[in-house]
Amino acid sequence: LQVITMALTRDVKLPSDSELIVPQEITLSTPYLKAVAPYMHLHCENEIKEYMLRRRELEDPRATLKEGSAVTACGIRFLQSLKSTCADQTKQFANCIDQGSAKLYVAKCRDEQSKMDKCIEELMHIARPPLGYFSKPKTHESAQPKPAVVQRDYKAEAAKVLASLPEEYHLRSDYRNYKDWRYNIAES
Repeated sequence: LQVITMALTRDVKLPSDSELIVPQEITLSTPYLKAVAPYMHLHCENEIKEYMLRRRELEDPRATLKEGSAVTACGIRFLQSLKSTCADQTKQFANCIDQGSAKLYVAKCRDEQSKMDKCIEELMHIARPPLGYFSKPKTHESAQPKPAVVQRDYKAEAAKVLASLPEEYHLRSDYRNYKDWRYNIAES
């Protein structure tokens, strides 16, 4: 797990509200999302891969707003086509997930799931992905150029700062090496 933190200063340009608005948000309850998620992911796989690749490469969420809105738009298109083709089967499956158990387990809803799977496969031509499909590593070739890697030379930056200090600036001379800072039982 890599956590990327970013300090905000006055130089940081934040996106405006108009840049953050998408034409339509996906507002699904958890049972419905759990029912359609594998199919939605397969339908929007290229957009999702592009978004995740760019998000990882650029390490700045502001730079991937366009790709994120493309994922949302693809999800909306999928849900609209699902609503026009297999709405009843999806509703039955989602209701079964919702009312079948308190933890939204799917195990009791296999009949409804098979009806929805059959409808989506016949009418939308999307087959349910095999078990483990989403956990397999995949490569994605992007049309976008790979961003240039920026390597900071910290020693050069420190030398520049030290060189810019006035002659009378007091530098500490009582520093110790990193290993010397460790706690030593014999000294206490």
